[in-house]
Amino acid sequence: DIEIINGNCEDAINIIRSKGKVNSLTALNSSNDAIDFDFSNIKISKLKILSAGNDCADLSYGKYDFDNANISGCGDKAVSVGEKSKLKIQDLIVSNSHIGIASKDSSYVQLENGNFSNLEICLSAYRKKQEFMGALIDANKFNCINSAKRIFIDDFSNIRLFN
Repeated sequence: DIEIINGNCEDAINIIRSKGKVNSLTALNSSNDAIDFDFSNIKISKLKILSAGNDCADLSYGKYDFDNANISGCGDKAVSVGEKSKLKIQDLIVSNSHIGIASKDSSYVQLENGNFSNLEICLSAYRKKQEFMGALIDANKFNCINSAKRIFIDDFSNIRLFN
């Protein structure tokens, strides 16, 4: 179990080149990114992130699996998945952030049961860096309410909704 309160670094927690399971991760009031995982294979059973100055969860170059996630108050993205990463996420609640999930640069997100509210964009898939392809999001049982835009997709990417 990991709990971080008032993280004042560039990343409240940064996990690099690691493999493992976290039963519960809570990050409250992070000044920048709440969690940043790179080149890792991480499973989190219960994730709670409230208030981050930038991204709440920033994932790159790895394989990630989140169950039962509650994310709110992110300055930019609630979940940012990039650089050939794969994320499987089940039972996600996102609110009061700029973007709910951003999949970019050859990444894939599989979402099962997502509830999003009060966002600029709920789901976003795009290519940010030229050396990568586009991105993909598969979302099953996805709700987006009180948000400016449901989805954003560039010409290289795709979002598939199954409800």
